[in-house]
Amino acid sequence: MRGFAQPARVVWPCVQVLAALLASLAGGCTSAVESGHNTALDSVNLVQMTDQMAASIAADPRVQAAIRTDGPLKVVVQPVENHMTAEVLPPGQAEAFVTRVRSLLSQHAPEQYVWVMNRDTFYRLRGSEREDVLGPAPDAVNPQYALWAQFHSLTDETSQRRSSAYLCAFELTDLERRTTLWRDSYQVKKAANKAFLD
Repeated sequence: MRGFAQPARVVWPCVQVLAALLASLAGGCTSAVESGHNTALDSVNLVQMTDQMAASIAADPRVQAAIRTDGPLKVVVQPVENHMTAEVLPPGQAEAFVTRVRSLLSQHAPEQYVWVMNRDTFYRLRGSEREDVLGPAPDAVNPQYALWAQFHSLTDETSQRRSSAYLCAFELTDLERRTTLWRDSYQVKKAANKAFLD
């Protein structure tokens, strides 16, 4: 699959990973202090993260085996679940991360996926546009997989400095078997002097 960066391995559990990321901020790693940013996830992280996750899904042998066996994967996309310590993730941003992964996969491998509309969104749209249809849609395509994510963070703050470590874990879950077909994560650490935050 062309156009994707190489995927990274998943590291669990998340608390140990986040603690290790925070500890590494004391070293010589590139951080938000050097680029003059704050410690929140930003658009650069959005692009890097979703490029990495789309590439990981596309290259995963289990995903490709499922496509060869069952045909295009029927996938519904769910917003990110926010488990971060102090960061607010509005609904639009929570949807943006997984929606961009879907867009990348649709662009590079449109024949391998059928993207199923979220059930609540479908009924809301249908109810607002059609008055002659009520109840379940008998011909609706039911998703077999859900693409979703959980974001975790740990923050360390002093009077002079704030540092944050993020673990953004993505999964492709089989809704029939209650198993995980694919999993990967994006990890980033950031630091900023209080002068940048004030």
